[in-house]
Amino acid sequence: TPADAMAAAAQHIARLAASRGTSAATASARAHSAARHPVRLVAKPRSARPSAFAADEIGAAGDEEVNLKDVTRKLVDCRKRKAASNAVDLLVSLGRAGIEPDLLASTTCLGACVAAGKMDLALKVFEEVFDKRVVEPDEVVFTELIRGYLASSPPSWTRAMNTLDRMEAFDVTPGALSYNILLAKCADDNELERAEDIVDRMADEGVEPDRFTMEAVKKRRSIRSYAKKVLMM
Repeated sequence: TPADAMAAAAQHIARLAASRGTSAATASARAHSAARHPVRLVAKPRSARPSAFAADEIGAAGDEEVNLKDVTRKLVDCRKRKAASNAVDLLVSLGRAGIEPDLLASTTCLGACVAAGKMDLALKVFEEVFDKRVVEPDEVVFTELIRGYLASSPPSWTRAMNTLDRMEAFDVTPGALSYNILLAKCADDNELERAEDIVDRMADEGVEPDRFTMEAVKKRRSIRSYAKKVLMM
């Protein structure tokens, strides 16, 4: 039922708050308040799963000061400051004001989590917004996750490549943007063999290099030479 769905979403928000250090009492109060109000979650045709970030009827009359443009501007600032918790709070505020988040706001929120090194929180945002089809992802969304995995210590190459593979399930085709990030990391760490595998995959999948591809590998002559040869740049 709608009430059950919102109760589940409220519980999820409470768990998000708890994971970010919000007190148990505050998280419980937020969840209880949301659960008492029967609301309608905006449904997406490709999924029936409720999302904590989907727009609802709460705030339509009482939270009019919230608007997408201002929230997006604040999200950009959160990303610059690496303020993951604030970014998630802002995205949740859109849903509670009855405003559907768009691709830019959602991606910026996810990017703030990645920039802060909070990959667990970034994955929760991805699940609630993109997995549940509140917003359809594009390549940039996945590259944010790839950047996060490669920035970990040590770099999580398995997860980064799995993310590349996962794009297909969302009707997204990885292009030069994704591969340039992978190649740049290979160049940073001087991983010639891995770089060759990535270049070979680009060639096999018909991915055209762009003007940033050579820039990504400029610091490693061996990788740059192989990319030129295989990709005929």
